[in-house]
Amino acid sequence: MVFIQVRNVDEGLRESAKRRAAELGVDLSTYVRNLIQRDVARPSINAWLDEVLADPIGDPFDAAEAIADARADRESEIRRSLGDFAC
Repeated sequence: MVFIQVRNVDEGLRESAKRRAAELGVDLSTYVRNLIQRDVARPSINAWLDEVLADPIGDPFDAAEAIADARADRESEIRRSLGDFAC
């Protein structure tokens, strides 16, 4: 294993991290190591965006048009349900 030193950490941040580690029942080194492992196990935002953009889902979607269509369908259904009572 190698040694990593983090410099210029506010004392308050260090104390908060120590408290969190204690709550989890681990020492500060284990807590920080777990944070790093969890972070690097996930793709970066850029890698995630590249993956998402490389595999588009269907055709472009116009949300405003879909809402207008849904409202028109709902109004039509209400008018059919009301029959002669429709305004």
